[in-house]
Amino acid sequence: MKIGIFGGTFNPIHYGHLINAEIIRSDFNLDKIILVPSRYPVHKKLDGDVPAQERYAMAVLAVAGLQEFDVSRIEIDREGPSYTITTVEELRAAYPESELHLIIGTDSLATFASWREKDRLLSSVQIIVMRRPGQERPPDMDFGGHIVRFAENPLVDISSTEIRERLRHGRSVRFLLPDQVIDYIRKKGLYEQ
Repeated sequence: MKIGIFGGTFNPIHYGHLINAEIIRSDFNLDKIILVPSRYPVHKKLDGDVPAQERYAMAVLAVAGLQEFDVSRIEIDREGPSYTITTVEELRAAYPESELHLIIGTDSLATFASWREKDRLLSSVQIIVMRRPGQERPPDMDFGGHIVRFAENPLVDISSTEIRERLRHGRSVRFLLPDQVIDYIRKKGLYEQ
């Protein structure tokens, strides 16, 4: 089985995440995408003070009923910061016969040299890089003897930051994220302050 690992804060998960995940799943012939919400992001501050359990629940709601998608608690249940190499090794143990693909953004690729045990990580997974709005798709590149492939993903300009800001001001977020996620946010009173 070919599995894509797509980590992030998902604060909250939105259609930009989901559209890009599906396009990558299809274009790279992946059997499954595992969304991995982070508990404590290592390289960025978590805005909105929304607990990991709530972000996990929103991700589960966003992909409910889609057999090609799953959500993992692997980083949420781990104490302390989560490094990608630790997550990949745990998923490798859970799916020993599978080919793992790590899906990252170009911003993450730019900081990849500072990642913990990057060489071991490159040997453990194939890297797929999503471009962000305003970026052209670069050609695949050799990164330390490993090919990093770039996705031809759509440039969906939806941001969790913008969604949080709209929610704080009581503005509509319809069509930016799944209705079941909007209902959950409202029911729980998330992002109100």
